[in-house]
Amino acid sequence: MVMLLDLPEEALCLIAEELPFQGDRCSLIRSCRRLYTVLLPALYSRVILGNCTHHTIGQASRLVNAIARRPQLANAVRSIRLGYWDTEDANEEVDVDYEYDRELLDGFVAGTCWSKQPHEQLRLGNTDAWLALLLPQLKGLRRISICYPDMSEYVTGMFVKAAREDTTAFSRLVEAFGEWYDTENSIHASLMDPFFKFPAMRRVGGHAIVDNAREEEETRIIPFSDVTDIDLDMTNTECGFRVWIESCKALKTFRLNIGGGMISDGPEIVSAPLQESISLHKTTLEGFWLCGESYEPPEDDEGWMGSFADFNMLKYLHISISMLAKLDEDFEPTQELMAILPPSLETLYLCHCHNELLGWAVDQIDRLIESNCLPRLTSLGLEGYGPSEVQQSSLETMRKLEELHKKCADAGVFFATSIGSHRVVPSHFVSLWPCAYDC
Repeated sequence: MVMLLDLPEEALCLIAEELPFQGDRCSLIRSCRRLYTVLLPALYSRVILGNCTHHTIGQASRLVNAIARRPQLANAVRSIRLGYWDTEDANEEVDVDYEYDRELLDGFVAGTCWSKQPHEQLRLGNTDAWLALLLPQLKGLRRISICYPDMSEYVTGMFVKAAREDTTAFSRLVEAFGEWYDTENSIHASLMDPFFKFPAMRRVGGHAIVDNAREEEETRIIPFSDVTDIDLDMTNTECGFRVWIESCKALKTFRLNIGGGMISDGPEIVSAPLQESISLHKTTLEGFWLCGESYEPPEDDEGWMGSFADFNMLKYLHISISMLAKLDEDFEPTQELMAILPPSLETLYLCHCHNELLGWAVDQIDRLIESNCLPRLTSLGLEGYGPSEVQQSSLETMRKLEELHKKCADAGVFFATSIGSHRVVPSHFVSLWPCAYDC
């Protein structure tokens, strides 16, 4: 302990922040007076407000009061995870211990745009109101992950107000992730709109989101946001995330895994608006991932994402065969891969290739390797779909696939295949999106 205490404060803080568990940090901080004084902020660097509604009000109120008494702790919070919280009506009773000190709270927000608070809701223990009071005070916040409940009024309104009126709130926020609290249905994409207006934002993501028609006029958005990465899972879009993508000045990566019928009743995806929006970033987009669960040929051109040939910065492309090769009514591809891929491509992963298209895909990849039209290509992935048993008619395709593995190895291209009904994406192909939202 003596040697530890001899270290400078900066080194002690780094040690505390590297401890993976909150209990370990708490034990270290309580071990002596000096460590308590120096390292107390480290205890607040990663905050998780739980998934149990009866606990969240207690946690939120205690954190608000602690920060109100020690304002320096507000700057110590670097990441926060909000699990499901209660949005109960003010008339309902809350059987949980929490502290409500109006005088302390008034001093906490004095001189800010948050000085007018719904005190009756705070007094009654409305967690939604307490969180709306807390979050804009966390001036050092870098990352936020939110599991939105139904009927959130104060938190959602607070983010809109912060984006519109308060230049100091969330000024250091870099990453934001939003999701719906249940296993069915979704939150609307508009709930995440305010995050694009915060000055340090670079990454926005979500789970169980739906992007459908909005009331505002469909006018072109003048790019204003420095967000560079959008990452979405179990999400449906019929508007192509136009508001988000057009807001970005220079989008670098976009990932969308389609959610299907459990997320919304409307279309799972309408590709034309997404194609139009993404095309605005031809000179900046480096990674694009689009994956759905539908294997039927799309009607007309609704499922086709168009050519990527002039996306001259694109390095990573993960997409289904039908969305890339444009299947006709007979389930036949109408595009040659060589003509629609950019020479800048380094990684290509073709997903949802039905066994009926496997032979075509193998031939197309063989031509890509032979022609060297993708001189920077280092990684290839091919995901088959259908019965795992190899039929007699497909033996020739499997023989070609074996030869293709050898040809790729000779060319220095990593080639991974997943043929069968179980979808497995090797970790080699997801390095651009390392699941960065777990606080």
